[in-house]
Amino acid sequence: MKKTILSALLMLVAFNMTAQESFYICEKFDSDGFKIADLHEFQFNDDKTEFTIDGETYEVADIDSIVFTKPSFPAVTITWNGTSATVDIDPSIKGVTYTVNGAHVNIVSKTTTDEYLYVLQGSSTNGSLTLTGSYKLTMHLNGVNLISQKGAALDIECGKRVELKMMKDTENTFADASSGAQKAALYCKGHLEIKGKGTLNVTGNTKHAICAKEYLMLKSSTGTINILGAKSDGMHCGVGSKLAADAEDVQFIMKGGTVNMSNCQGDCIDSDDYGIINISGGTLNLEVNQTDGAGVKADSVIYMTGGDINLNVTGNISQGLKCGWDAYFDGGTITGNISGQGAKGIKANKASKTTSTVKNGGDAHFRGTEINLTVSGDIYTTDLSKCMGIRVDKDMYISGGDIHVTVQNANAYGVNVISNLNQSDGNLHITLQNGATNGLVIGASGQDNKTGGTRVID
Repeated sequence: MKKTILSALLMLVAFNMTAQESFYICEKFDSDGFKIADLHEFQFNDDKTEFTIDGETYEVADIDSIVFTKPSFPAVTITWNGTSATVDIDPSIKGVTYTVNGAHVNIVSKTTTDEYLYVLQGSSTNGSLTLTGSYKLTMHLNGVNLISQKGAALDIECGKRVELKMMKDTENTFADASSGAQKAALYCKGHLEIKGKGTLNVTGNTKHAICAKEYLMLKSSTGTINILGAKSDGMHCGVGSKLAADAEDVQFIMKGGTVNMSNCQGDCIDSDDYGIINISGGTLNLEVNQTDGAGVKADSVIYMTGGDINLNVTGNISQGLKCGWDAYFDGGTITGNISGQGAKGIKANKASKTTSTVKNGGDAHFRGTEINLTVSGDIYTTDLSKCMGIRVDKDMYISGGDIHVTVQNANAYGVNVISNLNQSDGNLHITLQNGATNGLVIGASGQDNKTGGTRVID
């Protein structure tokens, strides 16, 4: 019903069948205005969960209303100014208290029924915000730049859903202290959902750059996120302990946006504690220059149905994408240069543990993703690991898509499958250059079961 009403109303204003000059699409504590006479485009996506209007994308589930008068929203506004900070609380907001020590702000919210808006703006090279509560909240980054000298720059401790919006045309920066007990420069104890057409720059000087307990989601409307460096992972989600059951709440979910990431000493993106990676849109540009790290790592399963992943794997024995259980590649593109010693472009890992909390994975299913990898790394001298485009510890299934691997080193492998290779459709093309001979290697006990598709090794 909501989709039907929304579609009808948007078409009404788009075709200028109203006396109003402008209308406003409202999402909780924010609104975007459009002049009716200037509208050119309105389109739903295939499953009607999103729509685009003049270049702006919205998720239908996020829309509260469409109105013809610009609304206003009560907020808690925190403004930093060098060595000081001020907090303004709208009179209608109850149960929120605060303390300020220099430019370090501590806010406590007692509400258990009302979602509040927090607006962050201004700049400090020795400031931070710690927000404690027990209810969901929305936060607008309205041109805020915080470098903390004592811990996390932004620490949200509510255990609930936190919507973090980068306001359009703003640049926002967070960096933490070089030592401390915090888990990240931007830490959220809860479910973190990022959106908005602004820019966010984050540096993790103690551990992670961005960390969310449970899931971390980049929504369709996300702008640009630059992870400039991290002592551990660039983006990390996890509950902090291994679970006895599937950790379905631990997920990295990417629906949109552009993420540029480099100088991470752990993984670029890590869904920990048997967590899941789910990518359906957006662009990841990942520099994997650390030793024994990964660009995208899931403790359990990787699902990819859309989006673009661009990899530059120069770190020794590192991986572009790594899953602890299985991987399903159904759409999108993966492009990568794999040059580190013993590095892998894609690795489906068979877990070595036998406890009930670890599934016996290691399968990879290629059903629609377009993959183009160039492999030029040599053998890693410490453990004699070989550089490979794709390494599958168990069975590899190809039923769609296009896989093209170019091997440029005589010691490298194009595709290495330990058990069975099952191809029913799709295209596998391996190009051998510079004396390379190891295009497709299947384990001694494995079988090559090709019933369809195309395969070229040249």
